[in-house]
Amino acid sequence: MKQENKEQTKAVADLYRDYLNRYIGEASSGLEMLALVVNTTHKNKEAIEKVLKSTNEKDARFSGFYYANADGILFLGSHPIINPVNIADRPYIQEVLNKKKTTVSPAVIDRINHNKAIAIATPVLSPFTEVTGILISSLRFNYISDTLNRLEPKYDFEVSDNTGTVFLHNNEHIKHTTDNEKITLPVDKAQWQITVYSLPINKSSLYPSFFIELLVSLFLTNIIFLLIKYTLLKQQAKLERRQNEVQKLELVGALAASTAHEIRNPLTGIKGLVTLLSEKYNAPEDQFYFTVIQKEIDRINEIVSEFLILGKPTAVKQQIYDLKDIIKEVSLIIQSEANLHGIELITVMEDKDIPIDCSKDHIKQVILNITKNAFEAMKQGHTLTIEVGSRNEKAQIRITDTGAGMPDQIKKKIFDPFFTSKKTGTGLGLVVCKRIVDMYNGEVSIISTEGKGTTVHILLPLANI
Repeated sequence: MKQENKEQTKAVADLYRDYLNRYIGEASSGLEMLALVVNTTHKNKEAIEKVLKSTNEKDARFSGFYYANADGILFLGSHPIINPVNIADRPYIQEVLNKKKTTVSPAVIDRINHNKAIAIATPVLSPFTEVTGILISSLRFNYISDTLNRLEPKYDFEVSDNTGTVFLHNNEHIKHTTDNEKITLPVDKAQWQITVYSLPINKSSLYPSFFIELLVSLFLTNIIFLLIKYTLLKQQAKLERRQNEVQKLELVGALAASTAHEIRNPLTGIKGLVTLLSEKYNAPEDQFYFTVIQKEIDRINEIVSEFLILGKPTAVKQQIYDLKDIIKEVSLIIQSEANLHGIELITVMEDKDIPIDCSKDHIKQVILNITKNAFEAMKQGHTLTIEVGSRNEKAQIRITDTGAGMPDQIKKKIFDPFFTSKKTGTGLGLVVCKRIVDMYNGEVSIISTEGKGTTVHILLPLANI
């Protein structure tokens, strides 16, 4: 409220200053026009006196008009001058004589009426720009004061000259009756200052405003607190959910890995015995059965391998490979699969090397798992695109199919262990892919639109060479 009161006082001071500038400008212009009239009759005292009286009666802004000769002797006026008065020593008269321009005086004591006065003086010039006389007008204080009061009647003000002398105010006890702040501005058209005092603040009116602001502040504080609390709880729930998923995956992985070892040991024996039997029994029918058994054993081995990856990461042989070389190797398998399904394969790779530190078999498995899902989602005539590049210190693989796409409810669960939307499958393919990518501090994301297709985006750190 105090700041608002100060701003309102500043606005009033600006208003008063604008009026004073306009008032002085108009008064000076009027006096200069009158000087032109007086100049035509400067040798006729009666004519000059008549002009001064006539102008004084018509213009309420002035309390009197006077005429002095070039020596500074004032001898004519709108009021009778009994004895001529020497005003040549006045600084503002000296300025008129020296600079030959209109000048506004500071507050002075009038040597005719012996009252405080502000005068405007302008030279009367001959055709040769010589000063032949000085025309002087005395400003009417009550006219200025009344006008300022009409503009903003509530405010107290003072007008002072360049010496600090106050010559105009609307409250003679102003310095003793107010402790409020004041705004002081310079008046451009004269060496004056206008000072406006701010209105006293009614302290009793502050209490309702204070309580309202307090209630609003408390309300807003509570709202902000609840929003922060809600955000923190939401983040905590999200963190706990992520931790639960990690723990669940670790538990499933540990169980799967231990189970996989138990399965793989007898499976190796079975595979060896089947190989021996296939060598012993050569009948075509027997060979057919042995082939079926071998394929199923291989399938079990693939599932067991996926189980092992779900467990804790084991030591793998890593070295720096060019990602393009890995893609070229695996693309032969993908191309044969694409030919089998009648699907067009497009491979796009940038020219420069894309070095990554990894196990080649792991990256191949990721690519094959994702493309296998893509083939199962597409029909003959569809397109599979593999794009390989690098950006922002990351190797990028983008695999896009034009298949059926996935609805939102399935997209949310695609990385959950054992979740599958197919009639056959373990639900571990994408889980294994994510596990491998995470092992190399990479990222995998999937964008899918039902009816349009799916894009899998993989980011892997570039190796430092």
